[in-house]
Amino acid sequence: MIRAVPPYLLPSKDVVAADAWQLHDDAVAGRLPTFLPDWDYSTDLHLTRQIRIDAARAREEAELPAETPLLVTVEWTAAASQTSDRACRVPVLDGIELTVTADVRGVMLGGALILTTRLVLGEDTSSPEPFVARYTGDVLYEDVVRTELQGTVGRLPTYVVDFAEAGFDPDARWHVELPTALAEPAASAVRIYLNGRDPEIVNAARKAAAPTAAQQHLLAWMESDLTNRLVDTALQPEWRATLSEYSEDIDTIGASLGTLLSQLFPHESAETLAALRDSDPGRFHSRMQGALRRMRSHRDDNAVSPAV
Repeated sequence: MIRAVPPYLLPSKDVVAADAWQLHDDAVAGRLPTFLPDWDYSTDLHLTRQIRIDAARAREEAELPAETPLLVTVEWTAAASQTSDRACRVPVLDGIELTVTADVRGVMLGGALILTTRLVLGEDTSSPEPFVARYTGDVLYEDVVRTELQGTVGRLPTYVVDFAEAGFDPDARWHVELPTALAEPAASAVRIYLNGRDPEIVNAARKAAAPTAAQQHLLAWMESDLTNRLVDTALQPEWRATLSEYSEDIDTIGASLGTLLSQLFPHESAETLAALRDSDPGRFHSRMQGALRRMRSHRDDNAVSPAV
C-alpha cells in the first residue's frame, strides 16, 4: 500500500506510548483481542486506552512553536460499510497520562472494527518556517488497531419485535428482509426479525453459542429457510449474470452470495443452478437439502460456521 507522506516534519514515533485497547464487559476490562468470536449486532462496545505523550519533544522534533496546542483523537470505522465517526478528542497536557475512549453501538458495526488514534495540531500555527505543520488537524502521529468481528461468517443483524405491531404474520416465528442490490454492505443487507411473542425462537437465538438439542433443531430450521431464501435471491435473472463481478469486493452482499453458492454447489455456475431450479424445482430443492447437510457436516468437523 502506498502511504501519503505529509509535507511537514514529523516527530519520532516513540514520543507517543500507547497501551493496548481495553474492552469493558460487565464491569470487567480485558485486552481487546484481534477477533471477537461471540460478537453480534446487539453487542455495543466500550473501549478505553491509556496514552502518554512527550509533548515538548513532539513539538521540538516537528519544529513547532513551544505553545502549540496538541490533541489526541480517536476515530472508529466499520470495515463492512466503511462507516466512520470520531470517538473522542482529548487535549494533550504536558506530563499528564491521557485516557481515550471509544463507545460504538453494535448496530453500526460489521466485518471488523478499526480504531485509529492520532496526535494532531489543536489549532493553526503561525510558524513562518517551511515544512512545518500549520493547520488544525494536521497529523503528527497515527496508529491503527483492527479487530475482526465476523471472520468468514457474516453475523446478521437480528431484531426482536412484536410481529402483530410490526405488520408481520403474528403466528410466524421469524421474518427475513433481503437485499435489493448486490452492492449493499453484507453486514446490513440481510435483516432477521424474531417474533417477540415466541419465546422459543428468541431464547434459541440468544443461546446460539451453546443451544440445547431442541434449540439446535430450531436454529437449523431457521438457517435452512434463510439459506433457501438467499439462494433464490442470488439466482434471480437480474443478479445471477453479474454475481461474479462482486467477488473481489468482499464486503458486499454480492460477494457473500457468490461464496454461499460456491460452498453449496462447488464448480457449478449460477446459470446452471438457475436452469435446474426452473426446469425441475423438486430436484433442485432436494439438492439444496443435501448441500446444506454436507455444509453443516463440514462445519462441525472443522468447528466453523457456514458463510451465509
